[in-house]
Amino acid sequence: MHKLPPLARPSKQAISPTVIVESEKLNIALGMPVLLALETFQQTGSFKFRAAYNVATNSTFAHLVTASSGNFGQALAYACKLTGKACTVVMPSTSSQAKVAAVKNFGGQVRLVDVLQKSRAEWLQELVAELGEVEAVSPYDDSRVIEGNSSLAEDLLPHCHRFDCVIVPIGGGGLSSGLIVGFGRNGIDAEVFGAEPLLANDAARSLRAGSIISNDREPMTLADGARTLSVGKKNWEILKDGLAGIIEVDEDSIAASVRLLFNQANVKAEPTGALGTGALLSNKERFAGRKPLLIVSGGNVDPDLFARLIA
Repeated sequence: MHKLPPLARPSKQAISPTVIVESEKLNIALGMPVLLALETFQQTGSFKFRAAYNVATNSTFAHLVTASSGNFGQALAYACKLTGKACTVVMPSTSSQAKVAAVKNFGGQVRLVDVLQKSRAEWLQELVAELGEVEAVSPYDDSRVIEGNSSLAEDLLPHCHRFDCVIVPIGGGGLSSGLIVGFGRNGIDAEVFGAEPLLANDAARSLRAGSIISNDREPMTLADGARTLSVGKKNWEILKDGLAGIIEVDEDSIAASVRLLFNQANVKAEPTGALGTGALLSNKERFAGRKPLLIVSGGNVDPDLFARLIA
């Protein structure tokens, strides 16, 4: 069982429980029974608030900064608002406008940057040097992030007899590693599969190679939450042995899974959140006879993009 150092846990009043949904229409469309775990109703619209709130409540700094395509940024902004801290978020200029607006609405400051000129990490280093007394927070490569995300397993525990495997989106590895830790802590016996965009398949390549492999530049996949250069080092130590495998999902399947969730389950998912559904949609034979649970990790998507995807 993977263990982490003991940390203060997020308040149950702050974290919304995940919503478990089963849709007969979706079951028929996929040809098998599936459960959906919806983090779309979590505070700030994605699982990221679990991690961000745990970071904010365990940080001694008055000002936290991070680099994010949007979901962790807005989650950290809101967590800082709740805990009386300042927050600044470095965001790619290609970020969803809905996510940029959300960071600002929650009281965070936004720095839009060109990730083709320099990486998010380089921009973040410059910001830290400029601001001084701040803590730079990784959206995934942080024990507090992993611990916060592990709380999702507690919500799944009452339903563990209804699934024998889980398919979870993977970018930097914060959610997948947290889930594995949480499963071990709560005695949940289910295989965990990652679902990753084919255009951003560094985690899949790393798993095949047995060591971390990085993308040369930020991948421009539709699943913007998975536009990471590599999995985090702390996440990798858990994922390399804890994952049953990683399924690479092409862009057409990502788009199709957003439509499928909306049309057959009445679920609004962002492309990253729909990765698990896309992995199952394009690999039905691999999960024949299984009882998969799909983690829909978030629902923050620009209205115009969502309209085009479901049309």
